[in-house]
Amino acid sequence: MERASFYLALFLILRGDVEPRKLGLGAINCDVSEIRASLLREDLDPVTRSLLPKAIAQFYENYGYEVAGEPDSLLAMTAFMAQLAKTPTEESLKAQLRFLNTHLLPTLRYALQKCPDLRPIYEILVEDAEVVKTTLVKDVRG
Repeated sequence: MERASFYLALFLILRGDVEPRKLGLGAINCDVSEIRASLLREDLDPVTRSLLPKAIAQFYENYGYEVAGEPDSLLAMTAFMAQLAKTPTEESLKAQLRFLNTHLLPTLRYALQKCPDLRPIYEILVEDAEVVKTTLVKDVRG
C-alpha cells in the first residue's frame, strides 16, 4: 500500500469512518478526538506543551497545509502525514521523518497510557519511520 493511502486509511479509521480491520487492526475503544499532544506530552514542560498547537500549525503551514480544529490532535497529525506522503520527494521524506519523530510518535507513545488499543498503530508508525530513514540514507549513499 502506498504510504499516502496508508495514512489516509489510518486517518479514516481514527475518525471512525472505516473499520480498523480493513488495515488488519483491532477495535479502538477510546475517543481519539481527545488525543492531543498539548494534553499528553509529559516529556515537555507545561509551557512548551501549551505552545505545541502553534508549533505544529506552523509545521503544517510550512508545507502548505491548514487544519480546521486542533492542530495537535491525533486526527490532524495523521491527516497531515497523508498529505505530506503524497509527494515522495527527498524534502517531503525528511519532513515526514521529522514530523513523525518530533510530534506524531511522541504523542502516540503517551496516548498509549490513555488508549492501549493504539499500540499496533504506534508500532506500525515506528516501523514506518525506520523505512523512511532507510530510504533517505539509501538516497544519500546511492
